[in-house]
Amino acid sequence: MWGGNHIQPRFIEDASELIAFFQDHNLHSCLPRGTATFWPLNSPGKSTTIDQTVSDRPDLLIRCHLYHDNYGSDHRATYSEWSLKARHGPIAKTRKAYERADWDKIGAEVLLQMGPWKEIKTRPALDETVERLTEITASAVENHIPNRRPTPYSKRWFTPDLKVQQTEVNRLRRKWQKSCAEHGRNHPRSVTLFEEMQQKRRIWTRTIEKAKKSHWKQFLDGAGEGMLWKAATYMKPRETWGSAPSLQVGCNELVDNEDKARAFLDTFFPKMDEPNDDPPTQAPLELPWPPITELEIERALKAAKSSTAPGEDGLPTLVWKHLWKFLNRFIAGIFTASVKLAYHPKRWRRAKIVVLRKPGKPDYSNPGAYRPISLLNTLGKLLEAVVARRLSYLAEKHSLLPDTQFGGRPGRTTEQALLVLSNAIDRAWYKCRVVTLIAFDLKGAFNGVNKISLDARLRVKGIPTVARKWIASFMSDRFANIGFDDFRTEIAPLDNAGLAQGSPLSPILFTFFNSELVDQAVTPHGGASAFIDDYFRWRVGPSAEDNLAKIQSEDIPRIEAWARRTGSHFAAEKTELIHLTRKRSQHLQGQVVMNGETIKPSPTAKLLGVVFDQELRWKEHVQQAIKRATKVSIALAGLRHLRPEQMRQIYQACVTPVVDYSSTVWHDPLRDKTHLRHLNSVQRVSLIRILSAFRTVATTSLEVEAHVLPTHLRLRYRAQKVIAKLHTLPHSHPIRSALSRAQKRRNNIGTSSRFPLAEALKTMNLERLDELETIDPSPLPPWRTEPLTEVEIGSDRETAVERAEATRSTSDIVVYSDASGREGHLGAAIVALNNDLQVVESKQVQVGPMDRWSIHTAELIGIFYAISMVLKVARQFSNRFERSHKIATILCDSKSALQATQNVRNNSGQRIVHAIHQAATEIRVAGIALRLQWVPGHCDNPGNDAADQLAKNAACRGKTHPFRPLLSRESERLRCNILNQWEQEWKSSNKGGHLRKVDGTLPATYTRRLYGSLPRNRAYLLTQLRTGHNWLSTYARTFGFREDDKCACGAQETVTHVLVDCPNLRDIRRKLRSEVGDAFSSVSSLLGGSTEGKKGKPDTVSRARTVAAVLDFAEASQRFRSRAPRGQPNTESGN
Repeated sequence: MWGGNHIQPRFIEDASELIAFFQDHNLHSCLPRGTATFWPLNSPGKSTTIDQTVSDRPDLLIRCHLYHDNYGSDHRATYSEWSLKARHGPIAKTRKAYERADWDKIGAEVLLQMGPWKEIKTRPALDETVERLTEITASAVENHIPNRRPTPYSKRWFTPDLKVQQTEVNRLRRKWQKSCAEHGRNHPRSVTLFEEMQQKRRIWTRTIEKAKKSHWKQFLDGAGEGMLWKAATYMKPRETWGSAPSLQVGCNELVDNEDKARAFLDTFFPKMDEPNDDPPTQAPLELPWPPITELEIERALKAAKSSTAPGEDGLPTLVWKHLWKFLNRFIAGIFTASVKLAYHPKRWRRAKIVVLRKPGKPDYSNPGAYRPISLLNTLGKLLEAVVARRLSYLAEKHSLLPDTQFGGRPGRTTEQALLVLSNAIDRAWYKCRVVTLIAFDLKGAFNGVNKISLDARLRVKGIPTVARKWIASFMSDRFANIGFDDFRTEIAPLDNAGLAQGSPLSPILFTFFNSELVDQAVTPHGGASAFIDDYFRWRVGPSAEDNLAKIQSEDIPRIEAWARRTGSHFAAEKTELIHLTRKRSQHLQGQVVMNGETIKPSPTAKLLGVVFDQELRWKEHVQQAIKRATKVSIALAGLRHLRPEQMRQIYQACVTPVVDYSSTVWHDPLRDKTHLRHLNSVQRVSLIRILSAFRTVATTSLEVEAHVLPTHLRLRYRAQKVIAKLHTLPHSHPIRSALSRAQKRRNNIGTSSRFPLAEALKTMNLERLDELETIDPSPLPPWRTEPLTEVEIGSDRETAVERAEATRSTSDIVVYSDASGREGHLGAAIVALNNDLQVVESKQVQVGPMDRWSIHTAELIGIFYAISMVLKVARQFSNRFERSHKIATILCDSKSALQATQNVRNNSGQRIVHAIHQAATEIRVAGIALRLQWVPGHCDNPGNDAADQLAKNAACRGKTHPFRPLLSRESERLRCNILNQWEQEWKSSNKGGHLRKVDGTLPATYTRRLYGSLPRNRAYLLTQLRTGHNWLSTYARTFGFREDDKCACGAQETVTHVLVDCPNLRDIRRKLRSEVGDAFSSVSSLLGGSTEGKKGKPDTVSRARTVAAVLDFAEASQRFRSRAPRGQPNTESGN
């Protein structure tokens, strides 16, 4: 608020009181951040922010800006305009209780009304079938699923007792009103009735508050993590539905809703220039496009979010998930006909647009201060997702997209795009050169895509004609209605629809659309990068002037020519130019001209969420991260009655990702102490709230009590995990060159600047990283068949044993696989039995050490070799089989391994699962029907027992398989190293002296369980007892609350004295002694700690019982209540 992006570090550290004030009152700044309001007369040319306008109702703000017209001071006046019109909320739509639905009944009814499937041959027939399916399904859902909330006035916390009290209050009110009508307001009877009514109403109001509080606690405690994350959504600012003010378009003021709607549509879907592009004369051979399969649709359906907001039909995705087994033939037939006829049904080209405010805009009378949300029909989005998966596969398989495009592609992230840029900057600086970067803003983005230009690009890339024609239909003749406040227009055609926002197909299509623009190689002289519609280009040269000359003469003409060819338009006013160099004389040199507008260099530029400054000091980005994290922390404070463990979960899921975003780009784990000091303030404020601790408790003590990693170790651990994951990417990935250079750069010394990625590599073992597995993020063919169709995993042991025996008797080949660990090593074994349960073939595999491999992966390796053994046995004993079509069964005692064979994911162990599938395909080609089945371990099964014994014997040094060590085990090793480092830092720290005496085994995970389920008032007591920062006289004297540290009995008032010695508490201490037993002999045991120096596995139940008794005693003693004088200031430093 004060100072914009240039705030002195000492001011940030002293802002905690101000932050707390804004948190408590939910205040927001109305002026844009950094708006200057004061121009000192004695310092011409300088300005600063002094005066602020704040509000707890930013949704009512229309505009807020400086008033420059009339002033007679060095302070400027602020002009604010607020909407005080009556606010009309949207009509509450009845929600369905989908969890209470009888899906079998609904599916049967829909299937009955649809009748037998008939092949679709024409476009009108396709439209008709889609309409019938949608209407019949919507009708069945409406008729058979009860409403979750019958009226918008019902309250979940409203109890029958409240209804009784409400009736009584209303009865007394009517009697008082009748008395007033008959005798007058001042009559004694009327006065008596009024007082009686008022008293009853007060009781009713208090009961309402208690009911709300009680219901909220039950909501958080009784429903597990599901409701916790539901509560976490309440942290986010609600989208405001307040009345849209009069809009200002040019010189016209728009008041009528129809005019406003037209203005919004013109802003959201601007008219674009006609493309000036000649169609390609030659095109490569078209790529394959097999027919759509049911399995392909089912995979896309499983991957879709169930809670996706529906379009005008009101059917969320979860409806189609539940009805898939009934309607699979209809849905697959509709999708096949749609692609074959090159026609996207009309129903699926309709959108429901909702208008929402963009937060933090200075003037909400401008249509550009709003953004649209397009809600599409979910069944149509499913077809679009199927097509998107196919295009993504073709793009990666045949390298159709440039390496510089990181958006909308598997295995590519914003952080990788920024690391490529950071590597280019470091390489330039290492040679004393200047980097000039220009970030472009494409106006309209998705909405501005021209279908003719897109089709030309798709044709050049070899996308089949059948797909291109369907995509043209997908983009044509789109319709929408738009709504704001309680107003909604009729369905009308969109003249400039482009790509539909909210469609899963739009991102991949846009990457094809701008592929020619971003296809610029990264070289020592410059490069480019893009993340979907965010595109930036940089040049490297001896000076900023040379770079600008190249940008002006080569890059901008090229970009403007591309815009003319495709009908696109770049917004010059949003284009950012920055010189990245530590030569301050170069910072603001020169300018470029684009579309007739001048673009001057700025001190900072925001790229993909990270703020780059000219010298890469990252102060502005750290301040932005602190600001964003503080907003979330403020919202976290607004969730009442959360338990410490719940708050900790939300903090780590919602606050730390905001701070840590792309940290490998801007954070040096071996330096950056100033940044860490600022970032620590965010964690400190949050931990104080989580534990209900005194603000004087040291941050290190708070971290070990909440078992939350210190900020510097968390950022280091994150950097190490990111680097380890980057080492598993294929060598063709564009980040590999930056990673390879960073490995060489880590050994360079004597340079003034540091490359954070190279510095982070200094904390890691490169030899281990180079040995890691390769995880290919490229998608598999969407139309592929499943190589393992029979995988049976029983629910209970007895049934599984019976099924295994029955399966063995009906199989021609039976193979058992198992894995085991011993003395830090893992082994796997495979055994094939004949009908007499005799071993006919066996194999042992040495998997490797446990710090590189897991038992789960060893089981997968066993399954892989078991499939190979099936093929070997089938060839050796082919003359013994009575039938030509052989049946083979592999029995494994690992459920997780069997489940992993059915899910091909881009995670650790991917190559092993791929090898299993490839081997299973070879088995099927050989005419062998393969099935995998779970058999419980250690159940006297001869095959499983034999495999188990051989696996134990194979668990020794060495590795006898072709697979490479796992990323997951390396990540676990890194985590253990970080925890060990944390333990060493805590032991060498001079903070938290009292806590060390109480608990000598910190940091330890049991502190989470110690605090986890406590209500906040009891967590407040436990924190006082364990940290020593409390309301006792010893602490009060230290911080100036009292002149002495004596107890009422005359002794020094410490935690030990209150718990064990104070004679004034002898009576209530008897109960404590009887409840805790032997634990009373040690203050450490009383407070849930241990001084033995062994972590082990303490008795959690007895420890919790002891702590609960101590908290009861502390509460009854009344020694841990506030005894500070009113107005007494508190201090932030701790010991």
